[in-house]
Amino acid sequence: MDIASPAGPSVIVIAERSLHDLLCGQGIEWVVQERQPTVGSMWDALSGGRLDQHSSILVFSDSLLAGTPGDESEVIETARAIVAMSNAGARIFVARWDDERAARLRSLVTESAELQGLDPAQATFVELPTTAGGRAVLQEMKDSLDAVVVFPAVLPPTVDGTLTREGHHPAARPTAGRPTLPPIGIPALTLPERETGYPASASMELLGRPKRPGQVTITVTSSKGGSGKSTASILLAGTIARASALAGSPLSVCLIDLDTRDGQVASLIGKFMPTALNIRVQPVWDEDRIRRNLVHASGLGIDTLLAPIRPRTADTVGPDFYRTIIHSLQRMYDVVITDTSVQYLDPLIANVALPEADEILFVTTLASTAVQGMARALREMTAPVDESGLGIPREKIGIIVNQSVANVGMDRDQVLAAGLGVPVVGVIPLATKDVLTATNLNRMHALLDHPLLGPAYNDLARACLPGREVAEWDGEDVESASASGDDDVELGARRRGLFRR
Repeated sequence: MDIASPAGPSVIVIAERSLHDLLCGQGIEWVVQERQPTVGSMWDALSGGRLDQHSSILVFSDSLLAGTPGDESEVIETARAIVAMSNAGARIFVARWDDERAARLRSLVTESAELQGLDPAQATFVELPTTAGGRAVLQEMKDSLDAVVVFPAVLPPTVDGTLTREGHHPAARPTAGRPTLPPIGIPALTLPERETGYPASASMELLGRPKRPGQVTITVTSSKGGSGKSTASILLAGTIARASALAGSPLSVCLIDLDTRDGQVASLIGKFMPTALNIRVQPVWDEDRIRRNLVHASGLGIDTLLAPIRPRTADTVGPDFYRTIIHSLQRMYDVVITDTSVQYLDPLIANVALPEADEILFVTTLASTAVQGMARALREMTAPVDESGLGIPREKIGIIVNQSVANVGMDRDQVLAAGLGVPVVGVIPLATKDVLTATNLNRMHALLDHPLLGPAYNDLARACLPGREVAEWDGEDVESASASGDDDVELGARRRGLFRR
């Protein structure tokens, strides 16, 4: 569509007022909208409909909050916004007031692009020589926008004034009623209304679809590190994908790493980018953008949504984001599995992963500390909310005894007593050397054929998916039951329908 029509493209200015005022009028055929004092206010205004969601030109600053307590945070958010919007196809300009600050912003843009798994060379923007005056700024923009914006043949003398970093200038002229047209290269963003309860970037087209028929969401959690929770999540996901395909009814499976501060899934599959952060910075979280930022583990036959690489970015992808993404993936995949941290009281786990799950698998080992920790965790998870618990229904929880081995001083009755009536739905035998080898060589899929682990995870998959077509394990004969510790803990996973949904 031609955006160089009489109305012209829409412009968002997140910069000093003197620059905003310079861009208004002057005979240039574009629509300059109300100035935004911060990047945060820009996102709010876009989601609230106060800015044109089709805006194709954005003007930032390297010094917007210079000298204020929010300076460092603002420059970081500016870098992230530059990467997000340039990746979406917008034309980006940055007012350069200070060479040192401009260099700092360029560095942050490169870092932000790399964190999001993008090529920094694609995060392009043009620096505006604000200290050279208004005419120099507009000439720079004209040279960059010659094909998409109509500038007058001769700029008026009013553009020759000096630009200042202070905000003591007349208010921006109102833009209400000015016509706007969609930009080149940026799809229309259909943002939800605030009353939907979803973030502004949520795709209501995707969320408006029904869940896939028979869709199951499984959360794998624990109260103790080292229990093998991530390994269990990956092998369960891979087993479901493989066994359902062998049965002739392949199920699509997506594994979400919800341990945003210490995620292990990336290390286990040997792929580290892109991550959830790459979706978070997108202007809209539709199916296409979500799929582009998932990582496929070909040996396992599953897709994964990886946790951010750096723990300091964890707050950027919080509960509201993940709740939206889980709901979105439930419309895209037959089975969604979330691998959580051991911090089960964290809002991301307590308010998202546990409530959103149809089934919860609590992983423990036979160590007394792990079993005691499980008892405390299950007590808090299942206690009513009015008794300071999480109110999770007990009937949707099952226990996995991982790394099981016989004769270690922990018997079946002790585990079941600690489980507070929650059934044991899976017993995974100890195979330390083989698991370590597969982990170090990024060959987790090889464990699906392990003579002890393979059938154990197959039993677990069948317990999690009662009534679904899941082929029985047909590998080598398994060694005697005592080798996997079955004489210590009753193997409940062979029963069907343990989760009463």
